[in-house]
Amino acid sequence: MLLHGSVSDIFYQGEHDLSILLVFIILGLDSFSALPFARLRLQNKAFWFGIVKLINIGANIFFNLLFLLILPYLIKEGFVKGYIVDFYTRFDGIFYVFLSNAISSFITLLLLLPQILQLKSFVDFSILKPVLIYSLPVLFVGITGMITQNIDKILLPALLKEDGFSQLAIYGANFKIGVLMSLFTQSFRFAFEPFFFINKDKGKESYAKVMDYFIFFGLVIFLGVTLFLDVVNIVLTEDYIRGNTIVPVVLLALLFYGIYFNLSLWYKLTDRTWIGAVFGSIGAVITVVLNIVLVPDIGVFGSAIALLTGYFVMMVVSGLTGRKYYPVPYKPFKYLIYFLAAGFVYFLNLKVSIESDFFSYLFKATIFVFFIGSFFVIQKYDKSKIG
Repeated sequence: MLLHGSVSDIFYQGEHDLSILLVFIILGLDSFSALPFARLRLQNKAFWFGIVKLINIGANIFFNLLFLLILPYLIKEGFVKGYIVDFYTRFDGIFYVFLSNAISSFITLLLLLPQILQLKSFVDFSILKPVLIYSLPVLFVGITGMITQNIDKILLPALLKEDGFSQLAIYGANFKIGVLMSLFTQSFRFAFEPFFFINKDKGKESYAKVMDYFIFFGLVIFLGVTLFLDVVNIVLTEDYIRGNTIVPVVLLALLFYGIYFNLSLWYKLTDRTWIGAVFGSIGAVITVVLNIVLVPDIGVFGSAIALLTGYFVMMVVSGLTGRKYYPVPYKPFKYLIYFLAAGFVYFLNLKVSIESDFFSYLFKATIFVFFIGSFFVIQKYDKSKIG
């Protein structure tokens, strides 16, 4: 926190120093919240975990609306005057975005106080070394994961020069359309990791079954978004709609990341977390290099391809390595059939053009239901013949 002024001077010519201070505060509050959140997951208190997360999101949205929409409107209409107006106008929108985040993080920490107070306050030095050996590579995994998923937003303005920030806005808006897949994979991570550790010795068939359903529901989200993308486009302007080409690629990339997570828990169970750091480094390097190579030629689509390739390679490498250290009876051929069925539905929708909106949506709904039905057909006839 004491360095926020220096960071402001180095990167932002002395501006946004209070916003940078808020970033440090947010990181600190979220760090204190991480352990009680992990404890709730370990104790299978999913309901309270979900409630606190929803309150965090709701508070963030509320204060953003308050500071960025409601207060400006009240000031403009003359309902708010005097010192409040003078204080409010001292700061810009960036400050209020971070302030909203800081307030929601503080509220979250207050809600988690009962969990925090139950934690023992002493340090057991006998387990400190093995904990650090286990967890430091996991920290590196998190850092490389952030690089893989966010480096495109950093590089795009620099790689596309004068058009960079407008293209970044288009990329960001269309990337957000993949939020359903992101929420799905994030929810899966929260629920599956405790299940994975608790059921470590109860057989690996359940892990394979989880993968089966994860891929199916992930592809349902992929098709649901891509088939009915024109509905989502209602909230976008024509300039942003031109960036729709990245949506299927981003959705697939996030699905591959979810599969990678499913495949990669073996290195945590076998205390080989350093291998996870290697996988994360591979994905980060691929993503950075492909962004630099592709973006100048094909624009934001190059960033989407870079993300997809990085996650795909991580998924494949982790799957192949896991078969050696922690073999699980996954059925890759069966999963391939799911992807082929989804691909058939996706490309069929692209090739068939229907002018009538009613019959167009009827067609989309029909082929969507066809894919869902194909899952049950595959399940019915999977008697050790597929996979």
